[in-house]
Amino acid sequence: MNEKSLTRKEFLKLSGAAAGAGLLATTGLGGTAKAQNSAMASELLHRPIHSTGEMIPAVGLGTALEFGDLEADFEKRKGAIEALFREGGTVIDTSPTYADAEKIVGRALDELNARDKCFLATKISISGQQEGVEQNAGSQEDLRTNKFDLLQVHNLRDTEAHLETINAMKDAGQVRYVGITHFRENQNEGLVNAIETYPIDFIQCQYNLLDRSIEDSVLPAAREHGVAIMINVPFARGRLFGPTAGQGLEIPEWAKDFGVDTWGKFFLKFILGHEDVTVIIPGTINDYHVVDNIGALRGRLPTQAERERMVQFIADL
Repeated sequence: MNEKSLTRKEFLKLSGAAAGAGLLATTGLGGTAKAQNSAMASELLHRPIHSTGEMIPAVGLGTALEFGDLEADFEKRKGAIEALFREGGTVIDTSPTYADAEKIVGRALDELNARDKCFLATKISISGQQEGVEQNAGSQEDLRTNKFDLLQVHNLRDTEAHLETINAMKDAGQVRYVGITHFRENQNEGLVNAIETYPIDFIQCQYNLLDRSIEDSVLPAAREHGVAIMINVPFARGRLFGPTAGQGLEIPEWAKDFGVDTWGKFFLKFILGHEDVTVIIPGTINDYHVVDNIGALRGRLPTQAERERMVQFIADL
């Protein structure tokens, strides 16, 4: 089997041996490893958070679905988080509604002594302001921290009440950035209205080669108001891999011109090619997928003409 016909999983497992060795070599992060990590991170694409100018790596790690069960192979999930930091990533997004995800992330960050390496984002996802306060107290306990880099109102739920809470926490130094999330096309109008109504730092929404509905509404509104954009569901919940990696489809030669050697990079580089995108949070529990995802931050991005070709390529499958 040649490299071009490998599925994402097969290709990454073959190349993951070196990454696994690197994981062992950098555990504990001695001085040499820190210097190597710093050099590696400097090679990665970073994008600005518009409200402050802070630069963050443009691919992170999502935990919806993948991190649900605390008792199911915790070490594997911790390994994915460790790989994120080793490869130069920082952003982890989670939620109290993702089953045990906050507990897993909190325990992993604690065991890795890595809280200061992490741009940690979570959410309030409940109706009622006091209920939101109480839910967030649970998040602080589960994540083993009383400070969040980003705290978001989840799915536009009781937005005004929870923004009052989050902004009060920001004033108290417990939150650095304020955000609002959604992931459904039918919520785009509501998200645009929120961008135009509230002083927020971040939005989170769905964008991928199968759902580009935010391009003509949400993205322009965020650009106009200086709001950073976190992208969820970049692989369309795995549906993009079915007709590509799942069928052993070869990467087109023209995509290799901008550094694509796996389908994961193909899908992520399409999103990163839109200059309004700040960070993408693909979810995975596999360290070799994390390595591949972060790899999308190296090399040039597709031009607009190449992005249009990517859209047509997927549409034709």
